This record gives sequence, structure tokens and C-alpha cells, in this order.
Amino acid sequence: MQLCESDAKFKYCPLLKTRDDKLKFCQGSMCMFWRWATAATGSDAEGFCGAAGVALAAALHHADDAAKRPGEDD
Repeated sequence: MQLCESDAKFKYCPLLKTRDDKLKFCQGSMCMFWRWATAATGSDAEGFCGAAGVALAAALHHADDAAKRPGEDD
């Protein structure tokens, strides 16, 4: 989901937690996972959480591994 950084800062991040396991808000461009959607700059420039792509890639990789039969090689 693409949104302005100012809007993203009100979304919870599943990777950031407090000491008592409460979720923290998105850090926007201060996070290593934040990706800009376009080269535009300004307060209305949109971006997205790059962690979503990492999680999707990991899930697809796991699904591929689970689908292989025992003893099957690449």
C-alpha cells in the first residue's frame, strides 16, 4: 500500500515493539525498509514498507520448498 510518509507514521510496524511487547508506529523514511514509490519529493511524496516484499519473498520461497517431494533435487 502506497501512502504519504505522514500517513504511514500512524500505521503500526510489526517489527518494532516496546519492552512490554506493544507495537510501535512506522518510522517512515528513517527505517531501512522504507521505499519511495516515485522520485518526487515533498510532503505528498508516496512510499511503502519494503518489509512487505521481503516477507512475501520469504513466504513464496518457503512454499516452493514445501512443495518439493522428499529426495527431489534442483
